[in-house]
Amino acid sequence: MFAWMLLLSLLAGWLVTLVADSAPESLSVRETWLWSACQFSGWLPQKLGLDAASVNCPPRRPWRYLLVWCATLLLGWFAYRRLGFSMNGIILATEAWFFLAVAVIDLEHRRVLNKMLLPAVPVIIIFNLITGLPSPTSALAGAAAGFGFFLLLALIQPGGMGMGDVKLAGVIGLATGFNGVIGALLIGILAGGLAAAVILIRKRTARGQTIAYAPYLVLGAWAALYYGTAIWHF
Repeated sequence: MFAWMLLLSLLAGWLVTLVADSAPESLSVRETWLWSACQFSGWLPQKLGLDAASVNCPPRRPWRYLLVWCATLLLGWFAYRRLGFSMNGIILATEAWFFLAVAVIDLEHRRVLNKMLLPAVPVIIIFNLITGLPSPTSALAGAAAGFGFFLLLALIQPGGMGMGDVKLAGVIGLATGFNGVIGALLIGILAGGLAAAVILIRKRTARGQTIAYAPYLVLGAWAALYYGTAIWHF
């Protein structure tokens, strides 16, 4: 059954690269699919009778594509180990893959997109109802805790925390529940603080420059999704 999870992971890798390339550019449906075709075969638009200049193919990022596929395979493997090839396992992997796409976009564009987070809310609620975890009460408390805590940080130090990160913390809380989001945010804050300290020591940032914070929050989200309340107890 792992072969099916492997195939899903490969498909997820393609979708993550597609979203990471097209979502920040606000492309239409037609442009999105042509953009995807350009990733792997620049001759395809010409074969379809299209002008290559009108397709506006993205710059090729072979190393990023490879790393994304490795990440989706690894996340799929962890989900398979935890829950097997089941509905719950597929849902777990899907949430992890979604957060991977958010992290990749923030790394490359310093943006956490509302058009990704807002549609994710009802989908995650449906996932929670299907799996039964977290409970509706825990999910709502987790969303409120994640959003509220990071909103407080953003208000205390304006410019230090983007509203995209605030919303992402709320979505993570919705997916992981109250106990899960506490561990996720702790890991995200520690990882982000460590990264910021390393950057400051190496003097690679100018005054006022920010770092991509979503990847560190996503790291905490993965830990909470796969290990649940064990992260909080640890």
